[in-house]
Amino acid sequence: MKIAVFSDVHGNLSALKAVLERIRERNADVTVFLGDIFQRGNEEFECLELLMNSGIVCLKGNCELYAEHGVDVDPDVEHLRAYYDEVRAKLTPVQTDFIRKMPLFYEAEYCGHRLHFSHFLFLDTPAAYPFLPLSSLKDGTFDEACKRDAVTKYDLAVIGHCHQNFVKGNVVSVSATGLEGASYLVIDVNDGGVTSEHISLNG
Repeated sequence: MKIAVFSDVHGNLSALKAVLERIRERNADVTVFLGDIFQRGNEEFECLELLMNSGIVCLKGNCELYAEHGVDVDPDVEHLRAYYDEVRAKLTPVQTDFIRKMPLFYEAEYCGHRLHFSHFLFLDTPAAYPFLPLSSLKDGTFDEACKRDAVTKYDLAVIGHCHQNFVKGNVVSVSATGLEGASYLVIDVNDGGVTSEHISLNG
């Protein structure tokens, strides 16, 4: 079983097309997008339409939360209020429904191995904004979250959001497809185990 994963398109249509083409060439059995269609680039609606018609697993990132609910769910992004108010005004009913139905996570079991995919690790209590803050990568909170049973019970937990490639225990982060240093992840699962490889879009 081969699973391809990418994240954080951020309105970069050419990068989105490039990563989907690379993934097709690798004959992935399943493709998972970890979220963040909007913000930074100027082709976010074209990216949204392409993803809506791609047939791949599309998860909700913080950008989709803002597009669905507005920025009030996250006090750290008040400076983006005007942008997301405009996005929300432009979304068609079909697009809005697609975003609303995007799940926050995807999990599956292949060859006896459990895999979990989400935009970032979650807070340990329910919240309108469910993800750990990015500051958690520096203050030790993220490291502690990696040790929780909710994370370690999986053979692999795959995240995006922080625009970095790294591996910490069973947690693998993939960098932003739509930004400099873009990569995607290829996961191979068989009876012998689970392996993953970061692949540069520029390579």
